[in-house]
Amino acid sequence: MHVPAHGTRWKALHDGLSSSLIAVVSVVRGLVFYLSGRPGTPLRALCIAAFDTLQVIRNGNRLSKRELNMLAVLLDFAARANAAFDHKGVCRCGRRVTPQLLEEAEIGASVAEYLRRLGNLEGGRPQSGGDRSQFQNVRFYREAVVRLSLGMVATAASGNQCLDEAIEATFGDGDLNLLFRIAMQCQIIDDVLDYSHDRPAGLPSFLTACQSLPQALELTRCAARGYADDRHLARAADVFPLRVALFHVSLCTRLVVSLRRWRAGACLGRPPAKRDD
Repeated sequence: MHVPAHGTRWKALHDGLSSSLIAVVSVVRGLVFYLSGRPGTPLRALCIAAFDTLQVIRNGNRLSKRELNMLAVLLDFAARANAAFDHKGVCRCGRRVTPQLLEEAEIGASVAEYLRRLGNLEGGRPQSGGDRSQFQNVRFYREAVVRLSLGMVATAASGNQCLDEAIEATFGDGDLNLLFRIAMQCQIIDDVLDYSHDRPAGLPSFLTACQSLPQALELTRCAARGYADDRHLARAADVFPLRVALFHVSLCTRLVVSLRRWRAGACLGRPPAKRDD
């Protein structure tokens, strides 16, 4: 059956507006949880909002209050686990997550598997202070940790998806890949802000991967540009809010990296490294 072009455009507009309204409500729900004390940061609250939005788009119903609390506990726990591996303080990780809370949320088994895989990744983490090839190793390590964390949260949110399936979905062209790209942009921003701590601690990050900071910043800029490029992904109208989020987070990342490149160039008495476009 032939569908008029204007009908298709109207449906796409309707789906985009509907998904945007769904996302607004989800953001409000996530921020309400944040104000209650969990999760520990606004960024994690927005992560909860993203999965609540996907739940409505996929299944037509919102996550229950209990499920939202489960995701909040899970995100705070993951943040604490990563901070522990990096020997960082947990002041930004939210309230303490006890084994009892994990069991009450019925995610004890998922958390155990997450910790096992995270331990394997952290045990084989690449060294900092290398060259271009080492930067790629650090980038793949960063991506693997983000995919694992997203997969764990997606598994908990859906309730009917195994961890490997969720991780595999971050490589695809759907909504989890969009979330992965947003998360990687946030990871770059975090690495820029934590550079002064990560460098002396010898922690691998986008900025510490290379011995030369200007080189690391240029490679980071290129990586951020790649995460921002969503042209090959499915153009479904119902994920319009995620595309908007990716666009704005990518702009913020570009600004943060540009400012750090300018600062690095000023400290060295020369302009930022020339782009390899």
